[in-house]
Amino acid sequence: MLALRITDIKQIMRLLLDKNETAFDSFLLSEASFTTNAQMTIDGHFHPEFYSASELEELKEEALKDNRIFSGKMIRFAQVKSQCFDFIKGTRTPLGFKITLYLADENIEKFLAQTDTQLGKNDVDGLSMTLQYDGSELRCVSGTSLKIFTMDRSVDIAWDNMVKKFFDRFQIGYEEL
Repeated sequence: MLALRITDIKQIMRLLLDKNETAFDSFLLSEASFTTNAQMTIDGHFHPEFYSASELEELKEEALKDNRIFSGKMIRFAQVKSQCFDFIKGTRTPLGFKITLYLADENIEKFLAQTDTQLGKNDVDGLSMTLQYDGSELRCVSGTSLKIFTMDRSVDIAWDNMVKKFFDRFQIGYEEL
C-alpha cells in the first residue's frame, strides 16, 4: 500500500474529468462520491439486467474489437466522467470526493508480465487506487487484493511503483506520505 499527497490538484482533476483527456478512462470504477451542496454517489458495479441480450452482446463485441476484456463486474470510468464533471463544475470546489478505480482486467495481465512474481492473473482480485479529497488536500492510496494467501509482496511493491510511474507519466505532482 502506498499513500501519496497530490501536489498538483488542477492537473489530476483535468486528467480525470476533461472530456478530451483519456488518462483514467480505461480504469474500472468501483465507487465515486462527490459532496457539494448535496452528495452524489455512483456505484460502478455493472448491472447486466439493465441491458437486453443483444445489447449485452454488442457491449462484449465492442470490448473485443478494442482489445479489452469485457468486465461483468464494473464499468469504465469513461462511462461516468461527464456526470462527475457536471455535478462538481462551477466556481466553488467540492467539499470532498472519493473515487476508487481498479486496473482493467486486460491490463492486469500486462502488468503481471512486467513484474518479478510467480502469481498469475487468476491470483489477483484487483489493483486499485483511491483518490480522496477532503476540501483542502487530495490523497491517493494504492491497494492490492489477492485471491490467495501469500507472503510474496512483489505484486504490492510493483503496483505501488506503477502508480508512481503513472503519475510521473502524466506529470501529476505528488509527495509520498
